[in-house]
Amino acid sequence: MTTVKLENAIRRVRKQLRDYPPTPENYRYMYKELATRYLLIDPIVRALDWDTNDFDQTAIEWPMPAGQYTRKTDYVLFNADEQPMVIIEAKSLRVGIKNRPAGIENQLASYCKGLNRGAAVLTNGVIWHLYELDSSRRTFKNKHVTEVDIREGHGSIIGSAKTLHEWLNKDRWW
Repeated sequence: MTTVKLENAIRRVRKQLRDYPPTPENYRYMYKELATRYLLIDPIVRALDWDTNDFDQTAIEWPMPAGQYTRKTDYVLFNADEQPMVIIEAKSLRVGIKNRPAGIENQLASYCKGLNRGAAVLTNGVIWHLYELDSSRRTFKNKHVTEVDIREGHGSIIGSAKTLHEWLNKDRWW
């Protein structure tokens, strides 16, 4: 897969952001997690070739196995053997995740407990923090690989698409 589809998805997300005023007072629904997922995150996930309607590939609000965090993770992307490979924790657009708040990062870490390979993502639709899951004894905070900010003025569309594609495209995990 080329990154062209992903570049176009990033352009659409940027347009979505331009079409809405920057203040939650005017368009409160845009700043809810569900709207963030639908308008900003889902287009990126689909552009990475994950079929969000195919439960063999993706799950939304997936309950974590017993002994792990008691809530449901926002997205799980599976490999062909139905093993979770990518865990995505979504936050609403208004949640500041630029500095990777410890509480939110700990929530994501608890979802990933027991996964010895794969990737984890913390995103509010515009900032994407990528973590490499492996069997090392590094703390979760030290598994952070990179940040991708897809807002206008925060890097090139091509560069953002390349990084997201490298870490999250379906071909890598399927």
